[in-house]
Amino acid sequence: MVDSAKITLRAGNGGNGVVHFYRGRFVPRGGPDGGNGGKGGNLYIAADANLSTLDHFAYKQKFEADGGRKGGESRSSGKAGEDLHLKVPLGTIVKLTKPTGEEKIIDFDKAGMEELVARGGRGGRGNWHFKSSRNTTPMEAEEGQPGETWDVEMDLKLLADVGLVGLPNVGKSTLLSILSNARPKVADYEFTTLEPNLGVLRLATGSRTKSIVIADIPGLIEGASEGKGLGIRFLRHVERTKLIVHLLALPNGEENLPVNEAVEKLADNYEKIRKELAAYAKALTKKKEIVVFNKIDLLSAENVEAIVAGLEEKGIKAIKLSAGSLAGLPDLKKALSLRVRK
Repeated sequence: MVDSAKITLRAGNGGNGVVHFYRGRFVPRGGPDGGNGGKGGNLYIAADANLSTLDHFAYKQKFEADGGRKGGESRSSGKAGEDLHLKVPLGTIVKLTKPTGEEKIIDFDKAGMEELVARGGRGGRGNWHFKSSRNTTPMEAEEGQPGETWDVEMDLKLLADVGLVGLPNVGKSTLLSILSNARPKVADYEFTTLEPNLGVLRLATGSRTKSIVIADIPGLIEGASEGKGLGIRFLRHVERTKLIVHLLALPNGEENLPVNEAVEKLADNYEKIRKELAAYAKALTKKKEIVVFNKIDLLSAENVEAIVAGLEEKGIKAIKLSAGSLAGLPDLKKALSLRVRK
């Protein structure tokens, strides 16, 4: 998944004005009639809800709108350059910088949003503009003005209501698949998920249906904020979420740990991820959060209750869940519906 890109944008240059004098069958020495050059094409960027990555900028880094054509005779203007329209996924932040140092930032956070980012150059004036009582045969015309040029940095931050976080192999992708229409790759080893996956959970609320967009955020391990694992590459996608769902699960092969050790292990794992979120951006730790104790089907009911009680004593209130057997799923859906406000 390409979620950042650096490109150059250039609007079209204006066409040149021309020097021309009218010549007719009975008018061998007519007046100036050189036309104006056409305006250069503008360059626009629009948000497209059907795109999910910046892949289309991976192999081409320079985009240029058409230039205007030169003017013609009989005061005819040159054809304007075609505008160029580029599309980016929802959630893309575009930073534009000119060689002069001028900067502007545009956040494409609404579907259908379109912005003019580079203006085409004005066409040059033809020689008929320069005719005067003192200069009846002007030999001058203007060159077209150059189009605006910007160096551009693009960063995609997914627009999701809910971000699923947790250490690798705690069941984030499985949970996404049962909550939504997403079909992420699921396997029993770390880093199955190599890019964020999006799904939509639809909940009936009376006569209405609430749609909640959920993102499975991969790559969070201890040191992620410093780039370890899949690291900082995906932490950005948590920033826009309204709610974090933090999944906890005992590592494979440790399901039979004594209750007190299991509680310490889960609490430690919880703090590891919270620490990475805070190291990336402290605001992430202030977001609304639901903690989910997953894979309870692998433990005895007695141990599950004891572990949940032990976590609560440490200030971690967790919803019990088995993404495999679906136990606890109604409770999680209810919590999501209450915590995500539309």
